[in-house]
Amino acid sequence: MRVELLTTLAIPILVSMLMFSYAGFCWMKQKVHVRGKGWRSKEESPKTFYFTVSILIFFGIIQLFSSIYFARF
Repeated sequence: MRVELLTTLAIPILVSMLMFSYAGFCWMKQKVHVRGKGWRSKEESPKTFYFTVSILIFFGIIQLFSSIYFARF
C-alpha cells in the first residue's frame, strides 16, 4: 500500500474516531464543555448538549465516508 494512501485514510479515520469517542464520552457523562462556563450538565444546557453531540457525530460520519470515498480516486 502506498504511503500517501495510508496517510489519506489513517489520519481522517483517526480524527473521526476521536470525534466519536468525545461524543460518546459526553453522552455517557451527560455533560458538555461550554466555553467560558466549564462543564455543564444536560439539564443545565440541553440545547448546547444535543447540538454538540449531534455535530460531533455528523462531522465524524462525513469525514469517515469522505476519506474512504476520495481515497478510491
